[in-house]
Amino acid sequence: MEIKTILIWVLLLVYVVPSYIFGFQKLFGRKEKALRFKAWGYPVWFMRLLGFIEVFGSSLMLYEPTRVYGIALFALVLAGAVYTHIKSHDPKSDVMTPVYVGLHLSVIFLLTLSIA
Repeated sequence: MEIKTILIWVLLLVYVVPSYIFGFQKLFGRKEKALRFKAWGYPVWFMRLLGFIEVFGSSLMLYEPTRVYGIALFALVLAGAVYTHIKSHDPKSDVMTPVYVGLHLSVIFLLTLSIA
């Protein structure tokens, strides 16, 4: 197995496993998540929609022909997360978390392009 292939699978798993966990927490309405979304002014249905998108996007990322579609979904979600944290005057660490996750996603995207 080529080193790039191993690297992309490690990066994918490090990205996708937490995305499944956080996505399912939103999808099933974990209380802490619901309280955060309410504080940001978003309805519960929006939190559940984002949870579905995160679970669906994670699934897309595991299959190479659909990986770029999953990456595109997550890019939109992460842009929205940055916007929400800035709009809500959240701490800088909360604003930067989706930025760092987006950088991780960018590396996956670039490696996917180089393998294809």
